[in-house]
Amino acid sequence: MPRIPIDDLSDPRLIFYRQLKASNETRGSDRFVVEGEKLVYRLLASRFPTDSVLVTDRYEGHHASMIPADVPMYVIPHASIETLVGYNFHRGVLASGRRVAWPDLSTFLQVGKSKVTLVVCPMLDKPDNLGTILRIGEAFGVDAILIGDRCPDPLLRRVIRVSMGAAFKIPVYEPPDLLGTLEKLRADHALEIIAADANIGAEPLDRVPPPDRLALILGSEAFGLDPEWLDLADRRVTIPMKPGADSLNVAVAAGIFLYHFTQAKIE
Repeated sequence: MPRIPIDDLSDPRLIFYRQLKASNETRGSDRFVVEGEKLVYRLLASRFPTDSVLVTDRYEGHHASMIPADVPMYVIPHASIETLVGYNFHRGVLASGRRVAWPDLSTFLQVGKSKVTLVVCPMLDKPDNLGTILRIGEAFGVDAILIGDRCPDPLLRRVIRVSMGAAFKIPVYEPPDLLGTLEKLRADHALEIIAADANIGAEPLDRVPPPDRLALILGSEAFGLDPEWLDLADRRVTIPMKPGADSLNVAVAAGIFLYHFTQAKIE
């Protein structure tokens, strides 16, 4: 890899690494940043192109042999890293990746898939929850995740970190009309749509057999699912809990639902 020492933190080549905490919104940008050894290496091994790697001089020797020859490696003084990124950073290595589109979802579902599991998130507030759902999705063999425009960017630095790189592996789609897209996918690909619903009247999870072709809709952290999503669902399903208990965190609920619905598919 070309080693490029940089002492001037205003160097334009460092623009995507500058003040990361203040500029932690990547939606609309074709670049994103990952931090830490594991995620940098997972980015390098993924389908997403790596534009550059940034290391401090203290950690250069540790990482140099792992950086491909065609990826620039910027080296800055270790004492400068906190000033550059805008927070206490001690992992020693970051990388800038380039966003690329996933294959067309409808085509993806037609390619020899007799069993399908999709997760649909119309609205999530917290990047940590989307990152955790991605990580759980990878563990349980989710094929793709569909999100609304009120969800965090799946390539947000925090989402990538919490997902431990699952954001590079599971296709995430953000269609302009999520509800209409899901209706069409059901018609074209024989999906059974199940809504996670904490309200009285929903079916207990343990009585619902896992469908071969599932789209699981998860609600927001605070308000659950809007009526239009509940009306769209073929079934409304709940996790039985002790009376009076608060509803579960959406990512925790996702883990329970996906464990139930995917075991036959991943055994």
